[in-house]
Amino acid sequence: METTDNRLLSGILEQAEQSAQKKLEDAQRQATRIAEEAQLKVEREIASLRKDHDQKLRSIELKKQANLASAKRKANLRQIDESYQQVLKHVTSLLDAKKVAQHLSAWIAEAAIGLDLKEAKVAFSRQCPVKEEHLKEASSLVQEATGAKITLHLDPKPVQGLGVIVSSMDDTVSFNNQVEIRLRRFDRVVRSMIQEHT
Repeated sequence: METTDNRLLSGILEQAEQSAQKKLEDAQRQATRIAEEAQLKVEREIASLRKDHDQKLRSIELKKQANLASAKRKANLRQIDESYQQVLKHVTSLLDAKKVAQHLSAWIAEAAIGLDLKEAKVAFSRQCPVKEEHLKEASSLVQEATGAKITLHLDPKPVQGLGVIVSSMDDTVSFNNQVEIRLRRFDRVVRSMIQEHT
């Protein structure tokens, strides 16, 4: 009986040992699988963080490049503007009353052609007065250029800057041919010339 009991006990122990061994192996496999899954999850997280980091770096670099380009553009525009102001000052200093007086007839004619009137008045600066000869010469220039006749009168009201303002007799329309305004008309040309040389 004892041997039967021993065999029975021995069988139970063997079966328990096998069952324990199997559970241990299952637990080890499960632990390995959990560890592998955790490792994969960590690697995915690291890859995701690296990707985010790289995107942020690219974004920062793009912003840096854009800011640098903007700063260069602003500095360039500032330099062009400063150069433009210097050119205007220099040109204005060269255009004194004596030099402007030589062009008055042509400027009056240009303004008169632009207005396309039969009769107009010419306002001028006291520093550089328009005379009757200027009006006659301007009328001739208008007739030569367009075939039209115009009667021009001196306007008793003076203007501040050098040059002329030609107006209709009722002051409804006018053409400003003062030095400062004429220079502004060449603004784009002067700025593009400055850009070419900077």
